[in-house]
Amino acid sequence: MICQICGNDNPPGVRFCSRCGSQLTDSGAEPSGLEGQPPYPGAEGQPAYPGQEGQPPYPRPQPQYRSPDARAQYPDPYVPSAKDSPGNATGFMDKIKSLPIKKILIVAVPVLVLVIAAIIVIPMLSGSGSSTIKDSIILLSDGVEIIVSGNNNAKFTIDGEFAYAQSSLDGSKAAVMTDLRGNEDGALWFVTTSKATKIADDVITYRISDSGGVVAYMTDYDSRNSRAVLYLYDAAKGSSTKIADDVMYDGGVMIGVCISPDGKTVTYIGDYDSHNNEYTSYIKTGNRAAEKIDDNVYCVAVSNGGTTMYYVKVSGRGVESLYVKSGRNENRLISEISSTTLWLNKDYTQVVFNHDGRANISKNGGERERLYSKVIRDIVLPRGTQKRYISVGLHIELYVIGIRSLTPLVGITNDGIVYIDNKYESNRISSSSDNPYRSVISANGRKLLFLTNNGHLASIDPTKPGADRREVGRNVNRFVVSRDASTIYYANEDDELFYVRGNGDPSKVADDVNGQLVMQWNSTRAFFIVDDMGSGGELYFSNNGRAKTKVSGGDDVKGIITTPTSVFYRRDGMGRETFRSSGNEKFTKFAEDLDIRWGSGQS
Repeated sequence: MICQICGNDNPPGVRFCSRCGSQLTDSGAEPSGLEGQPPYPGAEGQPAYPGQEGQPPYPRPQPQYRSPDARAQYPDPYVPSAKDSPGNATGFMDKIKSLPIKKILIVAVPVLVLVIAAIIVIPMLSGSGSSTIKDSIILLSDGVEIIVSGNNNAKFTIDGEFAYAQSSLDGSKAAVMTDLRGNEDGALWFVTTSKATKIADDVITYRISDSGGVVAYMTDYDSRNSRAVLYLYDAAKGSSTKIADDVMYDGGVMIGVCISPDGKTVTYIGDYDSHNNEYTSYIKTGNRAAEKIDDNVYCVAVSNGGTTMYYVKVSGRGVESLYVKSGRNENRLISEISSTTLWLNKDYTQVVFNHDGRANISKNGGERERLYSKVIRDIVLPRGTQKRYISVGLHIELYVIGIRSLTPLVGITNDGIVYIDNKYESNRISSSSDNPYRSVISANGRKLLFLTNNGHLASIDPTKPGADRREVGRNVNRFVVSRDASTIYYANEDDELFYVRGNGDPSKVADDVNGQLVMQWNSTRAFFIVDDMGSGGELYFSNNGRAKTKVSGGDDVKGIITTPTSVFYRRDGMGRETFRSSGNEKFTKFAEDLDIRWGSGQS
């Protein structure tokens, strides 16, 4: 299958490009995009960011050698060339197939990538609670050192070549791996918005907790026996504690290693006997001794204190079944896992998943309940909702969403968009012929925006059965929305940019807006690129829909990034230059000849 992003010819049946990691689509099908943005980088220069409105239904494959939770690595919005691609990295888990756990395939992507840790702000739906991030960490690298932008003002460096990074659920902390080449081990760093602290050298893999206060990592990898030493780094203490020797690990995803949201509880696989295909999972909380969970099971998520645990049992025939356990209560959620997505709430007490052709929910370790009669392929979240992907294996996609309750929710199904309330009663919003993956919902859950099958932008209150659609704009190809959905900017097929306030009529802002369109956080200011002929264009902004104003020096602009505190743009001229603003239209040069490699809390 030919990749629409980089042109690579991929084998049949592959869902993601082996060169650039992009989601593959059937010929003529439109790949999904972000907030109504064009669905892929190219003439429009548009990145497809994860964890945002209009995101693809599934994460891309784990893209980099020993990058445990980094499936949210996507093509750089500044479009690196194909020569930067190192090729495929396969066979990292050859020995895992001797377990009744299936082999994990790790796919390489271009070295110059923008890695997004799928987090960001805003309360979700009414009554479900809220978690808002106010911090961001942006990493730029030239291959020798990493320049860090912490929020807006902090600027500091990390020695070493960037490999990959993960962030906490709220985006305020990150763990960064450097100098990871081939089979060599790298250096692991703990990064906040103000400083970086080295955790350890000779690290092979790691995972940061949702809170960001604890990092689990492995050293001393014995590839022959598929074992490593597991440590926990406590950021508050600034020190590491050895958890166990001879923890099962085979060079890829940290199978069976789970950290609770607060980082105080960890699970792992020990007693691995490759000859008899036997192993045992353990759980350890605080200073207490490790306790046995069971034989031939592996954990995929564990709550604080281990009160709720999700794990896979593997039968002698190799059949994998998903269970949840809370206290003495154990329930089977999925009888036979083939491929499934799990959505967890912030304390792991709720999970939404598909089984037997329908969507289900389990709360507090209870039995599964029918949530909807069809499969839910994705959940529509307000812009910036905290969301994190955690890599747990080939067959299970696991997301943590930073809210207290997963219902009510707006889900994307094969039939279109559906609203499901707290009583699991549904209200179908749109048909399958509409474009559900380019949809946005307001923070209070009462305003849903999506593109109809004829390309018009529609607005509706999903909580009211039978509510009428309101047409916001016609022939729309991309749009951005404020956190409360009261302010909308959209561009149509003629590259005309319009502004809509509330339920008012559209007013024209600019012509020739054929480049990237973004909206600043906590503001009604939009930034957009005009006359982008493929090598960059002119950067303009509009406040509250007023006439466009050019950003001083904003020529040859290739891409824009917004965070809760900053706006960045990159331009090509005499050299690659990155500029940063504290959220207004006044930018100063931040760095030269550096590429943005990773960022938390950005869109």
